[in-house]
Amino acid sequence: MRVVKYILTVVLTALCLLCAGTCVYLMTQVLELRDERAQLESENTAKESAIAELRSSLEEEQDRSSSLESELDLYRETLTTQNEEQAEDDSQTGSQGSQEAEITVLPGEENTEGTEASDLSSLVPGDVISGVSSGDDVSAYFTSAVISVGDEVYARIYGKSYQDNDYISLEDLRYLMMLHYNFDHEVQVGEMIVHKNIAEEVLLIFQELFAAEYEIQSMFLIDNYWTGDADSTDTASIEENNTSCFNYREITGGGSLSNHAYGCAIDINPQQNPYIWYDSDGSLHYAHANAAAYIDRTSGADHMILYGDICYNTFAKYKFSWGGNWFNPVDYQHFEIVAY
Repeated sequence: MRVVKYILTVVLTALCLLCAGTCVYLMTQVLELRDERAQLESENTAKESAIAELRSSLEEEQDRSSSLESELDLYRETLTTQNEEQAEDDSQTGSQGSQEAEITVLPGEENTEGTEASDLSSLVPGDVISGVSSGDDVSAYFTSAVISVGDEVYARIYGKSYQDNDYISLEDLRYLMMLHYNFDHEVQVGEMIVHKNIAEEVLLIFQELFAAEYEIQSMFLIDNYWTGDADSTDTASIEENNTSCFNYREITGGGSLSNHAYGCAIDINPQQNPYIWYDSDGSLHYAHANAAAYIDRTSGADHMILYGDICYNTFAKYKFSWGGNWFNPVDYQHFEIVAY
């Protein structure tokens, strides 16, 4: 009988110890789960806070974007009003100028002798004209025109700067004629092809540069320098220090289409504002020998684009970004905007 009691006592003791151990284990697990839950709640709170900050930043960016769009709309409305006023004045006075002036555009040779600018339809790119200055109302000389299959501009660019492609159509482009001061500080007729979405802004930019008497050596379509392919033609244009925009080509080095291919990038005085890059050892390179005198951007040489100058500020005013702010490569001649 004692043996039975002893065995029962041992069994009960073991059961009690097992129960106690189980309770301790369960309590430990409960405490660990509580700690994990508290940690997860803390992490969740942090994530919710981060999400809230991101939402706030997104709302700020959306507000900023809306503000920029409003400014751009205001610029366009201002230009439209100016055009309507000009058209009304023209109808009353019988003048021929308008924003979408119907002028005959010919390739032409540069006229360096100077002509009276009384007949807009007689002007061709490269003409140096007299009787016009920065203080005059020159809006009639800043024109935008649709390019149509079979017209003279189309005949100049088709198969050259303009190629059949899936990304940019002829209807997306506009042909501009504009005035600029050349390096002899003469008033000269220039030309450019840009994307239709920025045509009005580009006209305003170059009107402001003209008003400031900013000098641009030449402004011809890149087709004037055609060599047989887009890349070497770009090189030929740069070697002549020509300011240009549209050229259906890839970015320098290849891989994807350049913004020039969309008519959304403009190169200004490329000799004085070269494209440069650095190797991993820090050595500096530039592609064109005529740029050697302009690598030192602190030299004070004429026609160099610098941060905060009239050229930079005018393009920045219309939301263009500058290649001179790039890290590597650096493209001092290049202004671009994504508008397609």
